[in-house]
Amino acid sequence: MNTLESIEQALQALKPTQLEIEDDSASHAGHAGNTGGGHYNLFIVSDAFEGLSLIQRHRLVFAHVDALMQSQIHALSIQAKTPNEVSQP
Repeated sequence: MNTLESIEQALQALKPTQLEIEDDSASHAGHAGNTGGGHYNLFIVSDAFEGLSLIQRHRLVFAHVDALMQSQIHALSIQAKTPNEVSQP
């Protein structure tokens, strides 16, 4: 299983209605401080974020991908929304 699949599987517990993961590792190859793992952009929509602040949403996501942060993920950019937030014009 590749890292994108691992991230997707780890986040299924949040029952996302929309989940997009972009591997942006090539844009960051060789930069200082990267000791391994890739760079990913995450867009996730879930009812689990209802009533949570931005930091609480990020903590919830990180709690589910924590094992991957140890070796497979160096950086994760997160956009976490509720279904109501993405359906508004």
